[in-house]
Amino acid sequence: MGLIARVRKEWFIIGIVLVITCAKLAPSVGVKGGPLRPEITITYVAVSVIFFNSGLSLKTEV
Repeated sequence: MGLIARVRKEWFIIGIVLVITCAKLAPSVGVKGGPLRPEITITYVAVSVIFFNSGLSLKTEV
């Protein structure tokens, strides 16, 4: 199995490892009051995106 095929197959795990590594290297980005403003981002934006994505996956009846 080639490298490209392996990356395509394991893209989610690779992404998780990259995000965890970035968080370890620059934790100040996600702290309370930091540039991402997690107290606002998680409370409103993340919850809204989750519900929107869930709504898009509902089957419609015609």
